[in-house]
Formats: sequence, structure tokens, C-alpha cells
Amino acid sequence: MNSPWIAVNRLIEDEGRHMLMIENGSKAVDCLQSYIDAMVDLGRMQDGKLGPNFFQEWRRAIIEDKSVEKIVVPSDANAKKTRSAKKKRKRDEEGLTESERKNGGAKAALRLGSLSFHNCAQIGLKTLQAMEVADVGSVLGTLDLTGVHSLTDVLLGEFVRSCPRIQRLSLKNCRKITGGGIMFVKGLSHLKAIDVGGSFNIIPANIIELVQSHQGTLAGTFNEIHASGLGWTDGLLETLLDHVKSHLTGLSIGFSPRLTAKSCTLIGQAGETLTSLAMHFCDCMTIDYTVQLGKLLTKLRVLDIRGASTVNSITPMLDARATVSGYNVNDENSDPFPFLFVLARYTNITSSSLVDTRAVHSFDFECIIDGGGLGGGIRRLTSTKSRQNCL
Repeated sequence: MNSPWIAVNRLIEDEGRHMLMIENGSKAVDCLQSYIDAMVDLGRMQDGKLGPNFFQEWRRAIIEDKSVEKIVVPSDANAKKTRSAKKKRKRDEEGLTESERKNGGAKAALRLGSLSFHNCAQIGLKTLQAMEVADVGSVLGTLDLTGVHSLTDVLLGEFVRSCPRIQRLSLKNCRKITGGGIMFVKGLSHLKAIDVGGSFNIIPANIIELVQSHQGTLAGTFNEIHASGLGWTDGLLETLLDHVKSHLTGLSIGFSPRLTAKSCTLIGQAGETLTSLAMHFCDCMTIDYTVQLGKLLTKLRVLDIRGASTVNSITPMLDARATVSGYNVNDENSDPFPFLFVLARYTNITSSSLVDTRAVHSFDFECIIDGGGLGGGIRRLTSTKSRQNCL
């Protein structure tokens, strides 16, 4: 499945291995998502390929309503009637009568789902219009537009207008999006996480402006910033962290060769909340750097250090975490520090190095140095009751 959103706070244990969780999934949604992925792989995904009936099926899968009725795309003459029916359906699903709505009744929260257009290069207005007819925006919580090269500033603005409940948005490798276009994201009042990695027409100053002006920053709900490959420096990182260090839970600043050892101290300011950190292919990442991270980021659950060629062991970092937490490997009653998932491909960490580390920290980490061609360690969360099914 194509999904950049991993719930690092929801690690489960299966047959002795800890697994990361993908949120907002279900078997029905996975089936529909697989169709989109297959069309992309076959090169058949064009704008308009997915019609209103497909998106109605997707919407029904989210709200778990099996009574599917076919949608007739309205003509201009029937557009007003269709909008009225859509509003009534929305009221029914929210559990409110018209009088309750007028009297300010509490709105029942609808289930939210995820939708990925990963590498769908030709997605455009026709697809968005089909989504609007099916009222996808009312239940869309996670939208992955990674690699959608047809996505422009104007089209992004239309997605924001049509899908106001988005909490997680990926614009990764969307190379037509500019700093002006990213400002449309301010309209997503529920936004919790954004990924703009590899979108090279966006610069760190644009992300800082977005974070500074977004209402979720002041509320403490906009807490994941994934912005790798944009050219971060120590000064720019410091400015960003000034706005979010009190509530930041996820940070990605990979491919930043100008970061120095000072950046570790800056990131440490978010040590009370930061659970996920990606600093892949950063020249400043050394063993000493990982040791400082171990001391400063006591809540860290996921660490990406791919490409750190001078790092040949994670034992010093785990030792530092144990020292700070007061964890004693020789004391069975000692409370362990949080489990750590490390992605360490393209480093000098070897299998024999991990054997030595496990001799000291047998249950404290999972380190991936080779995905074996298929990857590993990720599962999909299929319900609010924490039922899981393997990918």
C-alpha cells in the first residue's frame, strides 16, 4: 500500500517483533486502493479514470454503510437538487435533525479514511469533480498526493476547498507546487501533519511561514512537519522550532548537508514530545550525534538515519537512552525506556553489530538494515478497536 503516514505511537508486538501502524485503513478501503495502485503501475491512470461511483464505494467503505446507490452525475438543471440531497445525507450520517442543527446540536464525528494518488501523474479537475459528487471530502482525513506532477497551486487550492477535514497531507515530490501554493494549506484547520519532501519549488522559509500562520500551531495540533530535501540550515531549523518545539511529534529534515552538530541541540528542545525523527543522508549524523539524540529525545519511537556512513553501531545511543531514563539492564524490575524503531539502511551497521547490541539491549529496539526487497515492520490499523491485518 502507498501510504506515507505511520502512526509511530501505535507500535504493536507480533511474534516478538514490534510493528509500526498505518492509520485509517480497512479491508474494503485496501481493496479499492489496490485498484488505484494497479492502474498507476499499468500506466492507465488518467484524469477522469475514476468516476463518482468509484468514490461512492470508497466513501461507503469508510462509513461502513453497505447500502450503495449508484450516482447519476447531475446536469446543470439538477445540480441544485443534488446539492440538497447531499446536505440531507450528510445530516443523516452526522445523526442530526434539521432542528438540532439550527439549535447548535453536537455533531457526531464521522469516521475518516485515507486516499492515495501516489505517482498518479495525471490527476486533475475531472477526478476532483468526481470526488465532490460523491462527497468524499466529508470523510477524507488522509490524502496522499505524492508524485502527482500535474498538481499545480490552483489545483491544490481546489483540493483544500473540497476536502476541509484533511488531517494529514502529503505533497511529496509535487514539483509544480510553489511557496505561494503551499499557503492554501492554511485553509485546512484540522491539519496535523504535512509532507513536502522533495518539492523543490518550496523553500524552508515557506514552511516556516505556513507553520507560523496556521491556527493549529497556536492550538498545538499541527505537530508533524516532514520537509526533507529543502536545504535546511541550523538557523532555519531554529526558527521553525521556535514555533513548534512545545508540541512537535514528527520532524523530517533529511538531505540537508548544511546542518551541523548544533542542530542536535536545537532538536533536543522538542525532546518532551518528539516521537519521530528523520535525518536521512545528513552529513552531521555521526555516532556522537546519535548519542546526543539518545540523551535528549527520551520519547523517540522512530529514527531514520539512512545514509549515515560513519555510524557502525547503535549501542552507544541506546546506552545513552538507558542512562537518562535510569533503566538498568540487570534489574528485572526496572522500567524500560520507550521502544525504538531505527531505519538504518546505507549505514555501516552490520548484522554482527546488531547481535552485539542485542546482547545488551535485547528488547529495546528494532533496526532495519536491509528490507530484503520487500520491506518489513509495517502493518495497517483497521479499526478504532486496534484490529490489525498484515500488509
